[in-house]
Amino acid sequence: MHHGKGGCIFSLTAAHRHKSFRVEHIDLIINRVAELKNAGVWKDFSAPEDIKIMPRTLIYGFNGSGKTTLSRVFSSIERGSLEERLPAETNFKIESSNGTTVTQDLTSKPFGNNLLVFNTDFVSRNFEWDASSTKGIAYLSEKKVDARKEFDEIAPKLSSAKQQTDTKEKAKAKADKDLSDFKTRVARSVREVASSSTYTQSYDARKIQGHYSKASFGAEKKLSEADLKKNQGILAQREPLPTLSFSASLPAGLIGWFKVGQALLTQSVSGIASKEFEGHSDALRWIEDGLHYHDEHSVADCLLCGNSFSEERRAQLRVMFDRSWTEALRALEDAVKHGHEHQQALRELYRSVPKESEVTAEEREAFAQNRMLFETAIKQLGVCVGELLKGLEVKAANPIKEVEATAELADFGLERWLAEYGKIETALTSAVNKHNEAFTSFAAMQKEAFTKIEAHVLATNQGDWGSLQKAVQDAETELVTAQTDEKGLVDRQLELRSDLQDHGVGADKMNELIWAYLGHKELRLVAEAGGYSILRPSGKPATELSEGERTAVSFCYFLTQLAAEGRKVEDLVLVIDDPISSLDTAARTYAYSLMTRMTKKCAQVIVLTHNTSFMNMVKREFQNLQKRDDTRTVTALLSLDCRNSGDGDERVTCLTNMHPLLVSYDSEYHYLFRMVQDAAQNKTTDYVFLLPNATRKLLEMFATFCSPGQPNFAGALGDHHNTVKDKLDVRALERLVQIESHGKIDGLGTLPDLTLEEAIRAAEAGINFIKEVGKDHYKKMCATCK
Repeated sequence: MHHGKGGCIFSLTAAHRHKSFRVEHIDLIINRVAELKNAGVWKDFSAPEDIKIMPRTLIYGFNGSGKTTLSRVFSSIERGSLEERLPAETNFKIESSNGTTVTQDLTSKPFGNNLLVFNTDFVSRNFEWDASSTKGIAYLSEKKVDARKEFDEIAPKLSSAKQQTDTKEKAKAKADKDLSDFKTRVARSVREVASSSTYTQSYDARKIQGHYSKASFGAEKKLSEADLKKNQGILAQREPLPTLSFSASLPAGLIGWFKVGQALLTQSVSGIASKEFEGHSDALRWIEDGLHYHDEHSVADCLLCGNSFSEERRAQLRVMFDRSWTEALRALEDAVKHGHEHQQALRELYRSVPKESEVTAEEREAFAQNRMLFETAIKQLGVCVGELLKGLEVKAANPIKEVEATAELADFGLERWLAEYGKIETALTSAVNKHNEAFTSFAAMQKEAFTKIEAHVLATNQGDWGSLQKAVQDAETELVTAQTDEKGLVDRQLELRSDLQDHGVGADKMNELIWAYLGHKELRLVAEAGGYSILRPSGKPATELSEGERTAVSFCYFLTQLAAEGRKVEDLVLVIDDPISSLDTAARTYAYSLMTRMTKKCAQVIVLTHNTSFMNMVKREFQNLQKRDDTRTVTALLSLDCRNSGDGDERVTCLTNMHPLLVSYDSEYHYLFRMVQDAAQNKTTDYVFLLPNATRKLLEMFATFCSPGQPNFAGALGDHHNTVKDKLDVRALERLVQIESHGKIDGLGTLPDLTLEEAIRAAEAGINFIKEVGKDHYKKMCATCK
């Protein structure tokens, strides 16, 4: 079961008594309770699309299910501020017929003085029963013709002004939303373009507002595609690249060796050797070695030819291979040795140059260009070093042989090359130094990259910001103008109303209603300063009014306000919460008839009640009314469905369509049967608060059928004890009778005295009792309530 709790709200519709009667004029009415949260049993209610408030709507439910809270929401809208008895955290959204949504953030009265709410708060605000007095009701005098004419003329002007204000408010809201959406979109763009969690994790629209309000971002802030990618690369780094130890300096001594080598290669040593060896220069090194061998081993004869190796010949050879010759050979040998060393060092220098990916993105492009120049220059020098080394090796093997320089070596200008290489070395050194500096200032570098990207995005959207900002300012100006015009009319209307007020007329009209309501003239209202006094026929204050008299006075007082303050009945939206409290059946009938008669022309009437008989009066009227108007939906039958939340004694309410069994039948019997039967079959229920009393009331109603002579179910249980004692849990029913003795389900308070398990057992026993005592009745009820 999913209905059957809550207060009752009813909205009266157009065609009331006669088919020809319609509420054709509908200015502003309530269309939907879209949301109601954090307000007592209204924990987190969001209405489905099909739950709507019609011009005439009935909502039925029990006390404690949230009907008074709902009436206070409407009263908050009437008063223009949140009712004091609502929780401060209350949230609601009420949709109206003109498309606007009213929330708890009330700054005005959207219905003007056309929304009136009758509930217990209304009574407590307006009546002091101990003093037998009420607050006043101001009627407009018909005697001051000119003032009344102007007052009547203001109403349509004020309505037009309100519409204009509403239009400008919507335009302002749209401009605000467009600007808000723009800021959100630009913030998202910054997060996407500058994808760095460090700087964009909490980046939102507030940052955009702050930047644009402080500065203008011109075209100079926009980045080229290359610069954008470079800065994105910097942001993409999770940590800085390692420092580089690379130096582009040439190997120490290489250039000096190269210059000496060039000189040695061109140096002539032919004058050192004897003329007789000119044709045998390749043998010089062999002869020198032979001379040293013979001297060192004191060999007298030539080991090659066997002839005598005379001292004279020895002296001649010693002169030829003197110190000059030795030094020349040593210089060539040293040049060859050091040449190999320098060649290897040059190769290592070439291989040591960093890769582009190892260099910070900020310097990567410049480094790549100079790296290419560096490699070209080192290759060129390496070729020349190789050629020179080859020549020196030939020269060292045959010092008196002339060696010609190769084309590469001959065309190579060392000084020119050194000048160009100096520029390359300086550029590479600068790039490496900046790279290494970036390692120590990585955070600052990333922040700078983000700032540039952010400015780029802001500059790209600067034009849209300007136009949207202007649209907001223009909308604000137009709204202020509309509000000023509306306020001027409202102030003038108040001046005229003050001039036209006549309390005496209100007292006469209210007395007529009260006397008709009560059927006697034992009470009389007399106008006094600021209100009315309630008097007995003796002229003494009526200080001890009965509950019925208080209900009559307060409800008639409310109904009298419909025509007060210059209101037009056809514009009114009424919310009436239980106008029949403490009234007997006859009084309830009269209260309903009075309410119907005086509210039939209202644009909307919403009545809340927990009383079943009063609910059925309204329901029948609405059903007949809807049958007479087949062109549109003018009525709605709803319920406040209050269930156990499953968390202790917590209850949760929602607004639903009225249960079909409550819609179709004037008696609660069918509805109660279905609720109790469901609990018995399912062994559980969401209606922990209702089930015990619902079971008891069902059985009390059944007792009138099965035991007409018995005053209650306890007597009926005694009549049929022998029939059912072996077929159901009689003890469960006896405990139900002992504990849940009230036999009514008008209210929901704390958890019932029965536990859930006991309540389920009682429900099961109750259904079985009906089944055993009235078999045919049980079958028909099952079929009807299916």
